[in-house]
This record gives sequence, structure tokens and C-alpha cells, in this order.
Amino acid sequence: MSRYTLESLQNHAKGYRLLALDLDGTLLTSEKKISPRTLRVLKQAIDKGFAIVLTTGRHPRSALLYSEQLSPITEKSYAVCFNGSAVISLQKFKEKPADAGFSCLSANLAGGDMIADLASYVHSMGCKVHGYSRERGLVIEDMNPQSKREVCHSGCGYQQIDFSSCTSAEGFFKLIAVGQSQKIDALRTSLPQRFLDYFSVLRTDPDFLEFIPERSTKGTALASLCDLIGIGLDRTVAFGDAENDLEMIKLAGLGVAMGNAQQQQLKDEADVVTLSNDEDGVAAVVERLM
Repeated sequence: MSRYTLESLQNHAKGYRLLALDLDGTLLTSEKKISPRTLRVLKQAIDKGFAIVLTTGRHPRSALLYSEQLSPITEKSYAVCFNGSAVISLQKFKEKPADAGFSCLSANLAGGDMIADLASYVHSMGCKVHGYSRERGLVIEDMNPQSKREVCHSGCGYQQIDFSSCTSAEGFFKLIAVGQSQKIDALRTSLPQRFLDYFSVLRTDPDFLEFIPERSTKGTALASLCDLIGIGLDRTVAFGDAENDLEMIKLAGLGVAMGNAQQQQLKDEADVVTLSNDEDGVAAVVERLM
């Protein structure tokens, strides 16, 4: 049960200074846009001194695209990408934008040999993979429907590769297993312990199962960023709608679940449940915090 309702929230504002915003299903509407009301409210929050950090499973190009709609990019513009395996300075990325080889403030990477092992297991369960390599950017094995969707949404280029040829010298931000929903269900329930011990395993879509190295999450990345910029986690507000947002919502000073969140656990762990992403749920909370 949530601690607060939207109506009672403004009575419990505690000097929050950082807003951590998931993109898809949270900040963005179903049309993948920031609504006019939410854009206006977040600009007001920035003027009042709030820091805005986008936390996403996407590539930094997407984080930069939407961050630039909120405010000019400065040395204080940051993003959490790849569901927590990388913390990015958006100013540095904007100066040298790249699909691969960009610098990170912090990164947790899986070696290509482990990725090859994982890909082989995923294949044995009748699914396919794509992923994000530090050296090669978005890599796919073929243009299956799910990987095609990743190519379209990522905003970056891609390479087609044989995952069995990956070596320990190559680092991966994450690997995504893709396939029909029932096959993804079977894959998740059968994963060997060696993968569970090393990766955070997250269902981000009925057809997607993501593997994030070093058991990284948006929560661990947010904690790392807060240490870097000197803002306590208790002064953060985290918004999300899916399993990959759960740890961030639990760690933040104020955890906000979107009304469109499908997981009951996310709503149970959140301090407040707001309206849906298509009903300006982010704006409804931020207005009360201001």
C-alpha cells in the first residue's frame, strides 16, 4: 500500500532536488512524446533548482534527444542508460556523439566470452538476441521483428554479428533475449545459476528479457550518480512503470509508480501511485512537489 495519495503528497515534500525519470511508459506518452503540460512543469522544476536525470534502457542518443527538449545541455546534464550499466555525461556525449566507444562516468560491462555463452543458451531455448557492445554499438544477429524494433527505437546504427565469435576483449552494456512471449517465459524460469549470479535479469516487454552485467540496475546507477554529484538518495524522486524501475523506486527518497504500471509489486513498493503516462502522471506529482 502506498504511503501517500496524490492529494496528500504536497504535505510531505522534503526538499527533493533530483527527479529520476524513466522514458517509455513514464515521461513519454504512448506516442513517444513529452506532453505539453509535462514539458512545461519540468521546465518550471528546472528553474526552481531541480536536477532532471533520465534513466532508461536506451542508448545515450535517446537520452540526449529528450533531455534537450527539457533544457540546454550543460556539465550538470546526466543520464542513466542501458538499464543501469552506464552513467553518462550528456555534455561529453553531445561533444563527441557516437554509436560506440563513447565515454562513461561509470560502466559495468560483461565480457564477450560470457555474452557468447549466454547467447548460446538463449538460442537453445528457441530465442534470439541483440545487445549493446562498447566497441560496436547495437549488434544484432538478424532482422527479426524484435531486433528490427530495437533498431528503429535506438536512434543509432547497428552491426549484424555472430555472437558465438565474441571474445573476452569486447565489453557489453547488456544483452537482450527476444522471442515469443511464451518462449521468453520458459527461458527465464530455466536460467542456469551462473547467469543469475552475474546479471540482473529484467522483463522489459512481453517479448524482451534483458541481462544487465554486474547485477546493475537503475537503482545502483542512481546511487552511483548521487555519490558523484553530492545529492543524497533521500532527496531524489524516481518515476517508473516497469520491472526495470523497481530497484530505483525502492532506493529513492520518494518512489513514484505510474498508473499504467502493469506490475502490482511496483505499485506496492512505491510511495505514491500517480496517473498514467497519457494523463500527465509525472506532471501531477512534480506540481505538488513544487
